[in-house]
Amino acid sequence: MEKLARVIGPAPSEMTLPELEEAVRKEHSRVAKGLAGGARASKKKPKASARPSKTKSLEQKFGMSLEEMERKLELLKKLEEKGAL
Repeated sequence: MEKLARVIGPAPSEMTLPELEEAVRKEHSRVAKGLAGGARASKKKPKASARPSKTKSLEQKFGMSLEEMERKLELLKKLEEKGAL
């Protein structure tokens, strides 16, 4: 418990009034400097993978790149439209 008190400091109820006022003043100053410097709250978005795992597994399964698969699908569609299949 003593280590925790050193890390986060005493609870407000354990401080004297002048200590509490000083702590609030320091925190206000810290936040104001951060906001003046352009800091803003943000929620971190999860990183998107470069290629989805499904795409990677399809490439491994068929032994060709996604672009090559797309080209072959376009050719198949054209052949079906012509009635060759």
